[in-house]
Amino acid sequence: MGYLNRLLLIALLAATSAAADTTSFDGQLAMEHIAQQMAFGPREPDNQQAKQRTLEYIERSLQPLNARLSRQHFAAYDLQGTNLWASFPVAGSNTATSERIMLGAHWDTRPHADRDRDKTRRLMAVPGANDGASGVAVLLEIARLLASKPAPITVDLIFFDLEDMGQINNRPFSIGARQFIAANPQYRPSAGIIVDMVCDKNLSIPRELFSQTRARPLMDQLWAIATRQGASAFKNSRGHYISDDHLPFLEAGIPVVDLIHYPFPTYWHTTEDSIDKCSGHSLKQVGNVLSDFIYTYGQNQAR
Repeated sequence: MGYLNRLLLIALLAATSAAADTTSFDGQLAMEHIAQQMAFGPREPDNQQAKQRTLEYIERSLQPLNARLSRQHFAAYDLQGTNLWASFPVAGSNTATSERIMLGAHWDTRPHADRDRDKTRRLMAVPGANDGASGVAVLLEIARLLASKPAPITVDLIFFDLEDMGQINNRPFSIGARQFIAANPQYRPSAGIIVDMVCDKNLSIPRELFSQTRARPLMDQLWAIATRQGASAFKNSRGHYISDDHLPFLEAGIPVVDLIHYPFPTYWHTTEDSIDKCSGHSLKQVGNVLSDFIYTYGQNQAR
């Protein structure tokens, strides 16, 4: 599909979104966001065309929703990256409030499929349906809800670049998140949630242990919502200590929880991370918990 045809499809997706139920998270619309990202190819440093088109797609999806958008470029570890910050002010206001919630996801993909069963494919890029596109898809669908029903608290959606370069040429994970914190030292959301690898058909989100030990009250709130909703993907069990975009925030003293599939699926960091592994039902479970949290947390803060 040519680039212009993709843009026409983006417009069609926007029209579909407008016709959708504006008050609830739509897992199928989130699946369409995954499909669009996959159409651009792997979003890794050696594929700048795919990265540019993906960034434009995220922005085009957000622009009609009246979000305040900011591209934040950075250079680190001999790489160029871009974080995208979309802010949705509190209901009834055109300005952001000091009380705010942050939702984050990485939009890049891993350049090396270093866990592929086929050793000849390990220098190929990971397609990133689950590991990359799923988190972005959840945030874009949440954005649609925020435009339809503004939250009682400012909500920031942050799309981080260069999360998945860890252990490649001695680089760390979460480069973009660390650069974001360095560039915005005054940014102090009241609570934050990272969404990563959340579309698997057999989704399993246990209590990630960095989150459990450093942001336990926030994690308990999310799991209480999941229990009330019957969201079976949320497991009330110990997970593992995982290096992800929440760590730079936790290290800065900001309570942020990581929602991530664990144990990692067999296709993690392989060329098999494709959309056929994904489920709209899984995405909807995550989206419903997040939207419930946004509106209930905001109401409590507003009192």
